[in-house]
Amino acid sequence: KRQHDEEDLTLKEKEANEKANQVSLKAKGSALAKKKAEEAARKEELELAKKAMEMEAEMEANMSPEERRQLALEREAADAKAMADDLFGGVDDRSGPKGSSGDPGSVMMSGDKVVMKDLKDHLRHAKKVGECIQGHGKINLCSAFLKEVIQQCKDVLDDDAITDIIKSCNVIKNEKMQQAKRKVKGQAQKAKKTDKEAKKKAMEINKDVFGDNDNYD
Repeated sequence: KRQHDEEDLTLKEKEANEKANQVSLKAKGSALAKKKAEEAARKEELELAKKAMEMEAEMEANMSPEERRQLALEREAADAKAMADDLFGGVDDRSGPKGSSGDPGSVMMSGDKVVMKDLKDHLRHAKKVGECIQGHGKINLCSAFLKEVIQQCKDVLDDDAITDIIKSCNVIKNEKMQQAKRKVKGQAQKAKKTDKEAKKKAMEINKDVFGDNDNYD
């Protein structure tokens, strides 16, 4: 009887463990599905924001100078209101300072307050900073800027976001390595061609001086 009771207890423990495993697997599956859904939603939001920016750029390209100036003023006012809301908890609309991040045509100084309310604002500001860095083309300044941004944002980033950033950096690194290989190969082919042309020219000079054969008096 004792052995029978022990076997029953073992079976019950086994059933309990199986149920616990099923619950755990179900929870993991739900978490994974939720994670995939969130990732898909983020990608869709990013694509929509990029398309919206492209449409805005196309629309602005067809505007008159006066229409572009009016749009810039409206963006400045909206950014100023958002800035005031952050500081004072909501105030009436007012004209904002020249150089707010929402105006793609204005000059923004390094100490200016940056207002980024949504994904489109973040992409627009990133593009503006990118254009500035491409303008001066200094590697050390670009590297220092990116490192500082990541350092300042580390408390906001999670493992997945950091992995995605590393993946993007690796893609860029591989592209740079391929460009470098093509450049070296191109230089080698150019040098080979130059050397071949130099030998050909030397042979022509030799023929002009000594003739077509190697028999000399």
